Amino acid sequence: MKPGYDADSDVDMVIKSAYDNMHNHATVDDLIPEEGTMENGELFQTLKRGLQNFQSKRLNKTYEDIKNDPEYDLMGDFFFNRLYAPEDFTFRDEGMKKLHRALDGKVYAGMVSAVSKVIELHDLTDQLDNLMVQRMIDKGIGADITMEQYQMIYRSLDNYDQRIYQIDLSTHVTRLFHALSRKWIVALSLKTVKKAAFFFKVKPVVDFIYQGYDAFRHIKNIDYFVNTIHEREISWHNEIWNKADLL
Repeated sequence: MKPGYDADSDVDMVIKSAYDNMHNHATVDDLIPEEGTMENGELFQTLKRGLQNFQSKRLNKTYEDIKNDPEYDLMGDFFFNRLYAPEDFTFRDEGMKKLHRALDGKVYAGMVSAVSKVIELHDLTDQLDNLMVQRMIDKGIGADITMEQYQMIYRSLDNYDQRIYQIDLSTHVTRLFHALSRKWIVALSLKTVKKAAFFFKVKPVVDFIYQGYDAFRHIKNIDYFVNTIHEREISWHNEIWNKADLL
Protein backbone atom coordinates (compact mmCIF):
# COMPACT_ATOMS: atom_id res chain seq x y z
CA MET A 1 0.00 0.00 0.00
CA LYS A 2 1.06 3.62 -0.50
CA PRO A 3 2.54 5.47 2.53
CA GLY A 4 -0.18 7.34 4.34
CA TYR A 5 -2.96 5.34 2.68
CA ASP A 6 -6.12 5.57 4.76
CA ALA A 7 -8.14 2.41 4.05
CA ASP A 8 -11.04 3.42 6.30
CA SER A 9 -11.43 6.79 4.58
CA ASP A 10 -11.34 5.18 1.16
CA VAL A 11 -13.89 2.59 2.21
CA ASP A 12 -16.22 5.30 3.52
CA MET A 13 -16.01 7.13 0.18
CA VAL A 14 -16.82 3.93 -1.69
CA ILE A 15 -19.82 3.24 0.53
CA LYS A 16 -21.14 6.79 0.17
CA SER A 17 -20.89 6.51 -3.61
CA ALA A 18 -22.62 3.15 -3.63
CA TYR A 19 -25.34 4.39 -1.28
CA ASP A 20 -25.97 7.47 -3.42
CA ASN A 21 -26.28 5.29 -6.52
CA MET A 22 -28.82 3.03 -4.83
CA HIS A 23 -30.80 5.64 -2.92
CA ASN A 24 -33.19 6.60 -5.71
CA HIS A 25 -33.60 3.09 -7.08
CA ALA A 26 -34.27 0.73 -4.19
CA THR A 27 -35.05 0.50 -0.52
CA VAL A 28 -34.41 -2.08 2.14
CA ASP A 29 -38.00 -3.22 1.67
CA ASP A 30 -37.02 -4.44 -1.81
CA LEU A 31 -35.14 -7.26 -0.09
CA ILE A 32 -38.38 -8.71 1.27
CA PRO A 33 -40.61 -10.47 -1.28
CA GLU A 34 -44.10 -9.04 -1.52
CA GLU A 35 -47.13 -11.20 -0.92
CA GLY A 36 -48.34 -12.73 -4.13
CA THR A 37 -44.93 -12.70 -5.83
CA MET A 38 -43.25 -15.88 -7.04
CA GLU A 39 -44.58 -19.24 -5.93
CA ASN A 40 -45.45 -18.40 -2.33
CA GLY A 41 -48.47 -20.66 -1.93
CA GLU A 42 -48.40 -22.69 1.26
CA LEU A 43 -48.34 -26.03 -0.58
CA PHE A 44 -45.61 -24.92 -2.96
CA GLN A 45 -43.37 -23.70 -0.14
CA THR A 46 -43.97 -26.84 1.94
CA LEU A 47 -43.01 -29.05 -0.99
CA LYS A 48 -40.01 -26.90 -1.83
CA ARG A 49 -38.71 -27.18 1.72
CA GLY A 50 -39.23 -30.95 1.55
CA LEU A 51 -37.33 -31.11 -1.74
CA GLN A 52 -34.47 -29.02 -0.35
CA ASN A 53 -34.34 -31.21 2.75
CA PHE A 54 -34.07 -34.32 0.57
CA GLN A 55 -31.29 -32.75 -1.52
CA SER A 56 -29.41 -31.55 1.56
CA LYS A 57 -29.48 -35.01 3.13
CA ARG A 58 -28.32 -36.56 -0.14
CA LEU A 59 -25.38 -34.15 -0.40
CA ASN A 60 -24.34 -34.69 3.21
CA LYS A 61 -24.42 -38.45 2.75
CA THR A 62 -22.58 -38.36 -0.57
CA TYR A 63 -19.79 -36.18 0.82
CA GLU A 64 -19.60 -37.48 4.37
CA ASP A 65 -15.96 -38.46 3.84
CA ILE A 66 -15.01 -34.92 2.82
CA LYS A 67 -16.90 -33.34 5.71
CA ASN A 68 -15.07 -35.62 8.14
CA ASP A 69 -11.67 -34.70 6.71
CA PRO A 70 -10.09 -32.04 9.00
CA GLU A 71 -8.63 -30.27 5.98
CA TYR A 72 -12.10 -29.65 4.55
CA ASP A 73 -14.29 -29.40 7.65
CA LEU A 74 -14.90 -25.63 7.37
CA MET A 75 -15.40 -25.87 3.63
CA GLY A 76 -17.70 -28.85 3.95
CA ASP A 77 -19.83 -27.14 6.59
CA PHE A 78 -20.18 -24.00 4.46
CA PHE A 79 -20.78 -25.83 1.19
CA PHE A 80 -23.24 -28.47 2.38
CA ASN A 81 -24.88 -26.86 5.43
CA ARG A 82 -25.00 -23.17 4.51
CA LEU A 83 -24.94 -22.96 0.74
CA TYR A 84 -27.36 -25.84 0.12
CA ALA A 85 -29.29 -26.01 3.37
CA PRO A 86 -33.09 -26.54 3.40
CA GLU A 87 -33.94 -22.90 4.15
CA ASP A 88 -35.68 -19.94 2.54
CA PHE A 89 -32.78 -18.03 0.99
CA THR A 90 -34.86 -15.27 -0.60
CA PHE A 91 -33.48 -12.56 1.70
CA ARG A 92 -29.89 -13.77 1.29
CA ASP A 93 -30.05 -14.06 -2.48
CA GLU A 94 -31.84 -10.74 -3.00
CA GLY A 95 -29.47 -9.06 -0.55
CA MET A 96 -26.50 -10.37 -2.50
CA LYS A 97 -27.97 -8.93 -5.70
CA LYS A 98 -28.50 -5.60 -3.96
CA LEU A 99 -24.88 -5.46 -2.80
CA HIS A 100 -23.68 -6.56 -6.23
CA ARG A 101 -25.50 -3.68 -7.93
CA ALA A 102 -24.40 -1.16 -5.33
CA LEU A 103 -20.71 -2.09 -5.29
CA ASP A 104 -20.19 -2.78 -8.98
CA GLY A 105 -17.26 -0.57 -9.99
CA LYS A 106 -16.55 0.31 -6.35
CA VAL A 107 -14.60 -2.79 -5.25
CA TYR A 108 -12.17 -5.25 -6.85
CA ALA A 109 -13.63 -6.18 -10.25
CA GLY A 110 -12.70 -9.85 -9.91
CA MET A 111 -14.83 -10.09 -6.78
CA VAL A 112 -17.84 -8.45 -8.44
CA SER A 113 -17.50 -10.79 -11.42
CA ALA A 114 -17.35 -13.83 -9.14
CA VAL A 115 -20.43 -12.70 -7.21
CA SER A 116 -22.30 -12.35 -10.50
CA LYS A 117 -21.55 -16.04 -11.13
CA VAL A 118 -22.85 -16.95 -7.67
CA ILE A 119 -26.06 -15.07 -8.41
CA GLU A 120 -26.38 -16.93 -11.71
CA LEU A 121 -25.87 -20.25 -9.91
CA HIS A 122 -28.42 -19.42 -7.21
CA ASP A 123 -31.00 -18.30 -9.77
CA LEU A 124 -30.49 -21.41 -11.89
CA THR A 125 -30.71 -23.71 -8.86
CA ASP A 126 -33.87 -21.98 -7.66
CA GLN A 127 -35.47 -22.26 -11.10
CA LEU A 128 -34.66 -25.96 -11.31
CA ASP A 129 -36.03 -26.52 -7.81
CA ASN A 130 -39.23 -24.67 -8.74
CA LEU A 131 -39.67 -26.90 -11.78
CA MET A 132 -39.20 -29.96 -9.58
CA VAL A 133 -41.78 -28.70 -7.09
CA GLN A 134 -44.34 -27.92 -9.77
CA ARG A 135 -43.93 -31.43 -11.15
CA MET A 136 -44.33 -32.82 -7.61
CA ILE A 137 -47.67 -31.00 -7.41
CA ASP A 138 -48.70 -32.33 -10.81
CA LYS A 139 -47.85 -35.90 -9.74
CA GLY A 140 -49.37 -35.62 -6.26
CA ILE A 141 -46.03 -36.20 -4.52
CA GLY A 142 -45.72 -34.99 -0.93
CA ALA A 143 -42.93 -33.25 0.96
CA ASP A 144 -41.58 -36.61 2.15
CA ILE A 145 -40.35 -37.36 -1.37
CA THR A 146 -38.59 -40.71 -1.83
CA MET A 147 -35.47 -41.48 -3.86
CA GLU A 148 -37.53 -43.24 -6.52
CA GLN A 149 -39.93 -40.30 -6.79
CA TYR A 150 -37.09 -37.79 -6.87
CA GLN A 151 -35.32 -39.58 -9.70
CA MET A 152 -38.56 -39.94 -11.65
CA ILE A 153 -39.30 -36.21 -11.35
CA TYR A 154 -35.68 -35.33 -12.16
CA ARG A 155 -35.75 -37.35 -15.40
CA SER A 156 -39.23 -36.24 -16.44
CA LEU A 157 -38.18 -32.59 -16.72
CA ASP A 158 -35.83 -33.54 -19.57
CA ASN A 159 -33.33 -30.74 -18.85
CA TYR A 160 -30.10 -32.71 -19.16
CA ASP A 161 -28.00 -29.80 -20.47
CA GLN A 162 -29.21 -27.43 -17.75
CA ARG A 163 -28.26 -29.93 -15.06
CA ILE A 164 -24.79 -30.43 -16.54
CA TYR A 165 -24.35 -26.67 -16.74
CA GLN A 166 -25.44 -26.34 -13.10
CA ILE A 167 -22.75 -28.82 -12.02
CA ASP A 168 -20.08 -27.16 -14.16
CA LEU A 169 -21.05 -23.69 -12.93
CA SER A 170 -20.94 -24.82 -9.31
CA THR A 171 -17.38 -26.13 -9.63
CA HIS A 172 -16.34 -23.05 -11.62
CA VAL A 173 -17.68 -20.74 -8.91
CA THR A 174 -15.87 -22.75 -6.23
CA ARG A 175 -12.55 -22.37 -8.04
CA LEU A 176 -13.16 -18.66 -8.57
CA PHE A 177 -13.77 -17.96 -4.90
CA HIS A 178 -10.86 -20.06 -3.76
CA ALA A 179 -8.57 -18.04 -6.04
CA LEU A 180 -10.05 -14.80 -4.70
CA SER A 181 -9.52 -15.87 -1.09
CA ARG A 182 -5.75 -15.85 -1.74
CA LYS A 183 -5.69 -12.17 -2.76
CA TRP A 184 -5.08 -9.37 -0.24
CA ILE A 185 -7.22 -6.96 -2.24
CA VAL A 186 -10.24 -9.18 -1.59
CA ALA A 187 -9.77 -8.75 2.15
CA LEU A 188 -9.91 -4.98 1.60
CA SER A 189 -12.97 -5.31 -0.62
CA LEU A 190 -14.69 -7.36 2.08
CA LYS A 191 -14.13 -4.49 4.48
CA THR A 192 -16.10 -2.33 2.06
CA VAL A 193 -18.82 -4.97 1.83
CA LYS A 194 -19.03 -5.18 5.61
CA LYS A 195 -19.58 -1.44 5.90
CA ALA A 196 -22.12 -1.54 3.08
CA ALA A 197 -24.11 -4.08 5.07
CA PHE A 198 -24.72 -1.40 7.71
CA PHE A 199 -26.30 0.97 5.18
CA PHE A 200 -28.36 -1.67 3.38
CA LYS A 201 -29.21 -3.67 6.51
CA VAL A 202 -28.13 -7.01 5.06
CA LYS A 203 -25.83 -8.25 7.82
CA PRO A 204 -26.90 -11.93 7.39
CA VAL A 205 -25.74 -11.73 3.78
CA VAL A 206 -22.32 -10.42 4.78
CA ASP A 207 -22.03 -13.00 7.56
CA PHE A 208 -22.64 -15.65 4.89
CA ILE A 209 -19.96 -14.13 2.63
CA TYR A 210 -17.43 -13.96 5.46
CA GLN A 211 -18.06 -17.57 6.45
CA GLY A 212 -17.41 -18.61 2.87
CA TYR A 213 -14.26 -16.48 2.71
CA ASP A 214 -12.88 -18.06 5.89
CA ALA A 215 -13.68 -21.55 4.61
CA PHE A 216 -11.97 -20.96 1.26
CA ARG A 217 -8.82 -19.32 2.56
CA HIS A 218 -8.08 -22.21 4.91
CA ILE A 219 -7.59 -24.54 1.94
CA LYS A 220 -4.33 -24.26 0.02
CA ASN A 221 -5.27 -26.56 -2.85
CA ILE A 222 -8.91 -26.80 -3.88
CA ASP A 223 -8.42 -29.38 -6.65
CA TYR A 224 -9.35 -32.50 -4.69
CA PHE A 225 -12.49 -30.87 -3.25
CA VAL A 226 -13.70 -29.52 -6.58
CA ASN A 227 -12.77 -32.55 -8.68
CA THR A 228 -14.44 -34.93 -6.23
CA ILE A 229 -17.68 -32.95 -6.24
CA HIS A 230 -17.71 -32.63 -10.02
CA GLU A 231 -17.04 -36.34 -10.59
CA ARG A 232 -19.64 -37.51 -8.07
CA GLU A 233 -22.33 -35.09 -9.23
CA ILE A 234 -21.84 -36.04 -12.88
CA SER A 235 -21.97 -39.70 -11.88
CA TRP A 236 -25.16 -39.11 -9.84
CA HIS A 237 -26.75 -37.20 -12.70
CA ASN A 238 -25.90 -39.87 -15.28
CA GLU A 239 -27.06 -42.66 -12.97
CA ILE A 240 -30.50 -41.05 -12.78
CA TRP A 241 -30.62 -40.40 -16.50
CA ASN A 242 -29.43 -43.86 -17.52
CA LYS A 243 -32.23 -45.48 -15.52
CA ALA A 244 -34.63 -44.14 -18.13
CA ASP A 245 -33.22 -46.71 -20.57
CA LEU A 246 -34.20 -49.50 -18.19
CA LEU A 247 -37.82 -48.41 -17.79
